[in-house]
Amino acid sequence: MTMISSATPPALVPTPLTIAQGLVADIATAQAQQANLEEQIATGSTINQPSDNPAGTYEVMTLGASVARAQQYVSNANNGLGWLQEGVSTVNQAISVLQGVAQAVESISGSALSGQQAAITGIADQINSAEQQLAGLANAQYDGQYIFSGTSSQAPFDSAGSYIGGSAVPTRTVAPGTQVQIAITGDQVFGSSSSTTPPITGSNLQSSAASGLLGTNGLLAQISGALNAGNLSGAQSLLSPVQSFLGKMENAAAQLGAAYQNMQAFSEQATATQQALQDQLGAVQNVNLPQVSTQLAEAQQAYQQALWATAQTAQTSLANFLLP
Repeated sequence: MTMISSATPPALVPTPLTIAQGLVADIATAQAQQANLEEQIATGSTINQPSDNPAGTYEVMTLGASVARAQQYVSNANNGLGWLQEGVSTVNQAISVLQGVAQAVESISGSALSGQQAAITGIADQINSAEQQLAGLANAQYDGQYIFSGTSSQAPFDSAGSYIGGSAVPTRTVAPGTQVQIAITGDQVFGSSSSTTPPITGSNLQSSAASGLLGTNGLLAQISGALNAGNLSGAQSLLSPVQSFLGKMENAAAQLGAAYQNMQAFSEQATATQQALQDQLGAVQNVNLPQVSTQLAEAQQAYQQALWATAQTAQTSLANFLLP
């Protein structure tokens, strides 16, 4: 009867070749680790190719896209703030000019009573100058675009003072699915004159005031024309529509101011979101320099030890070969 031995087989004794191969593998591993850590220190990033950290690479790509969107929202909000600031400033200047017109019209009666025709002519000249100033403000631009022309690229008013800009107002996207208006159309501030309204001359007083401030047929031209024709009562009767336009301008300034405050809040929110996402991205990608420097020193030491061990094995193998 044949007996089957249950004795444990003898352990394999590593050969010099096996030992040498293992030591060479250790050198390659230590060298690769050292090179990887040196690259991280040089680039400041723990992920320099997808194979470094596949899961981290996906997270970096996702966070990077989110950071880019947040940066765009910040840029949009800042651009919108510039538009709105220009709009508020321009409307406030227009209010100041029109207040001067109202004061000039109010002074007509005093000048007439004193028989100062030169003063009446001066008032007419003042109002003509005010119309030119307002026309310049109505065609104000920001970043190469007319701020009161809506989404249209052409000047908002023609020479007759008629509004010919767009009806839609420009907006800026400042958050996902959120847009904020950055301007108002010029007809909301300066009205729109009709090209068919004849100017006031002599006793020819229109039954209704011009529907716009600007141009050859606008309200200011009506006042100036009445003064030059000696129709002082006609000019004075147009004080009420001037004051109505002042009210429209003040409402426009308030609307733009509220939009500015709203845009500022979105700008701060987008900036905070961008910073938070940037911090998350940095936590995944950025190198912890003290930690990686320590790891590099350890890797360099392991590499030197692997070289030394390989050298010792090589010497022993050669001695064994030479000995009888």
